[in-house]
Amino acid sequence: MPAPQNVKQPTDHAVKAEAKSDFVEFDHDGHHYTIDRANADNLELMEFVEDAQYIKAIRGYVGLDQWAKFKDAHRDEAGRVTTATFESFLQAVMDAIGGGSGNSSGSASS
Repeated sequence: MPAPQNVKQPTDHAVKAEAKSDFVEFDHDGHHYTIDRANADNLELMEFVEDAQYIKAIRGYVGLDQWAKFKDAHRDEAGRVTTATFESFLQAVMDAIGGGSGNSSGSASS
């Protein structure tokens, strides 16, 4: 028996929204980075940020391979990565995961 016309149809049969990717992706200084979404929502890593242990936090967010990629791509003539360069990357990571001053929705560019 069909439902009367004045009865609302259930909405739980609607097409589900597309699932989020397992990764947060962003570009910084011409390089592409991915952060495992589980890392982006990791209280231990957030505590490093809260405790001003930024390098430890960033290594946790992006992983050791991408951390090395970042450093190698940003070394100056003397082989050093400057604090200003790191701070820019830190801001890009925090924006990408939604914790920076820009509070991005998961995609940052620099």
